[in-house]
Amino acid sequence: MKNLLVVDDSKTILKTAKLVLEDKYNVYLANSGKMALDIVEKNPIDFVLMDVDMPEMNGIDAVRAIREIEALKDLPVIFFTALSSKEIVTDCINVGMSGYIVKPYKPDVLIEKIKSVLGEN
Repeated sequence: MKNLLVVDDSKTILKTAKLVLEDKYNVYLANSGKMALDIVEKNPIDFVLMDVDMPEMNGIDAVRAIREIEALKDLPVIFFTALSSKEIVTDCINVGMSGYIVKPYKPDVLIEKIKSVLGEN
């Protein structure tokens, strides 16, 4: 089973994502970009679902920091956020996103996007 990290500052979104995904993946949860960085450095994470707008370290900065770690430079990341301005999407593209989902999302859309990025049927 693949290890998936979900990063969001909303406890409700973390709980919901865990419920949606825990049957298919080992789900790690982080409520900040800094916590996400710590988790990916210490655990074999296969995929990250990252919120953009968080305090302390936003998702884009967190992915930039993850990309600086040689072993993690190609780690697949899907951003999921309520923000969809051209500037935000461009920033996500520039840090090498694997996909982008706008909140609120449908659970089946989320699962299909993750499967697609991971090359699962």
